[in-house]
Amino acid sequence: MDVYCCFLGATSELLEDHYLNRGAAWASPPTVSGLPPKVHVELLFVPTEAPVKTLKLGHKVYKDVNVEATGASKHNRVSRYSGIENSKEDDSLKGIACSILYGSTVHVNENKSFSRKNWEFRKLKCTKKKAEACLKWMREHEYQGFNKLGFFSEPLRRKMSCVVPLPNMFRPDSALQFGQKKWYCSELVEAALRETGIVQPGQTTASAHPEILFQELKNLSVPSAPIDRGKLSL
Repeated sequence: MDVYCCFLGATSELLEDHYLNRGAAWASPPTVSGLPPKVHVELLFVPTEAPVKTLKLGHKVYKDVNVEATGASKHNRVSRYSGIENSKEDDSLKGIACSILYGSTVHVNENKSFSRKNWEFRKLKCTKKKAEACLKWMREHEYQGFNKLGFFSEPLRRKMSCVVPLPNMFRPDSALQFGQKKWYCSELVEAALRETGIVQPGQTTASAHPEILFQELKNLSVPSAPIDRGKLSL
């Protein structure tokens, strides 16, 4: 199982023109690439073992295997059943998506597609065991609420920390949450990665803005299926 962090930029067509999205972009720290800041992030779990296709004729079931075509080289192979089933690869990544939206709850979407046109992907380096633990962590936190107080106080806390460090009074497990853990997207994703050992304590910042998480993960991940930027590159 592969694990991706999927980021949306402030100018993505998937984001509605809402004051919260504009506010998240305005409150973002400076970007190092000159591109619009990231304002939303989701975790995507993609299976690495594709299911075996089969063809049932009567009481017999035949596996779909690759066979060498007549006169073809070993690098040019065709499917045994290519005349029956033509699979066309679309320009997206699909898998189990986990995140939270404003005013909603933590969701685990079992089958979501992410377009390469709109999303920016960072593939995380982790073992299968840690990937499974991370997905399990997300399932255990499903339906927990949105951290509005933490979301709105993050820019102030970050700016004030340049003068004097401020404690996060509205962290997910704060007493001010009254016993109910709450999150915003980057806060949730960072905690899932850190608490399951995919990133180590100190490598990422807890309860940070999505743009900060994006910058911190650059050294801990590799770009995958990057969006088209013309002359710019990662």
